[in-house]
Amino acid sequence: MSRQYPRRGRSRGVRRRGRPVLGWLVVVALLIAAAVLVGRAVRVPVPGRHPAAGPPQTEVQVFFVRTAPGGRSQTLAAARRRVPRGPDTALAAEAVRALLDGPSRAERSHGLTSEIPPGTALRALTLSGRVATVDLGVAFAQGGGSSSMLARVWQVVYTATQFPDVSSVRLLIGGRRVATLGGEGLMIGAPLRRPAAVPTF
Repeated sequence: MSRQYPRRGRSRGVRRRGRPVLGWLVVVALLIAAAVLVGRAVRVPVPGRHPAAGPPQTEVQVFFVRTAPGGRSQTLAAARRRVPRGPDTALAAEAVRALLDGPSRAERSHGLTSEIPPGTALRALTLSGRVATVDLGVAFAQGGGSSSMLARVWQVVYTATQFPDVSSVRLLIGGRRVATLGGEGLMIGAPLRRPAAVPTF
């Protein structure tokens, strides 16, 4: 008479094989979840660009005033500023704004000043043909004698005409065309070009 043995051993074997499989599934799931979290947290930088880098910039000149030894005369002197890149109209506007801000403390210590009155604002700058129309606030026309008026006009003209697309400057004061500036009647009604030689005042 044959004996029938219970199948306890075989069922236990199945359970033993099932536990490692379940453990591996848990490990794999944890690894996938960790990879997803790491992928969200880490930003891969784009080659050639720093994540915190701002817009590309370029260098422009702003023209201040330097007094000759002995204080007998003044002339223009260029300083450099970095501004965002753009078309010549935008660059000219940025350069004029930097000019109106005046020289830095270091530049003042080296003798650079500005004859443009503090508080002068750039209302607008437009370009038609190669003529830049620079509309300045009314403070630009206030105070100063003939030398001061001449210096401030040339500061603006030289600063705006450093770009290839700008050959001359038409000045507006408070949105209006003005024929003369100051008590001496400096003529500014027509567009102004750079003279052949840097002016002295």
